[in-house]
Amino acid sequence: MKKNILWQIFFDVKENWKRFVEKHEKRIRPIVRKEVEKFQQCGDPKQGFKLLVCEGCHDVKIVPYRCHSRFCTSCSSGEAEEWSRVLSHDAYQVLHRHVIFTIDEELRPIFAKHRYLLKDLMDRSVKLIQEFFQRKSKVMPGIIAGLHTFGG
Repeated sequence: MKKNILWQIFFDVKENWKRFVEKHEKRIRPIVRKEVEKFQQCGDPKQGFKLLVCEGCHDVKIVPYRCHSRFCTSCSSGEAEEWSRVLSHDAYQVLHRHVIFTIDEELRPIFAKHRYLLKDLMDRSVKLIQEFFQRKSKVMPGIIAGLHTFGG
């Protein structure tokens, strides 16, 4: 099975991922390692596969299992596309706004060390938007909030 360009960058003969782990071992979160390791095995028939046989012509096809890693460009894109499709059908048929909250670069190490604070940050962001709309236009907005962290 031909590997995509991201897989080649990580795991080709230069072994970039291995060298990165050796250099930054203590700084790599376990979830990041887990997702990258799943990605490395994605589509490898040695990890399991479905065997499909045509009853008419007896043609055989091997379909390797996928990793379903959030890091994998093949597996995660399908889920993201489906989520976007459902949202666009259900939610975007009304007037809406897209608001992005971000964490200042100097504060990111604090949130990286104390990840539980991200939930409070998200809750406060939602509350801030709700309070703004209630004061401004006496409307309670519906909110879809998503937290984007690498491998989180």
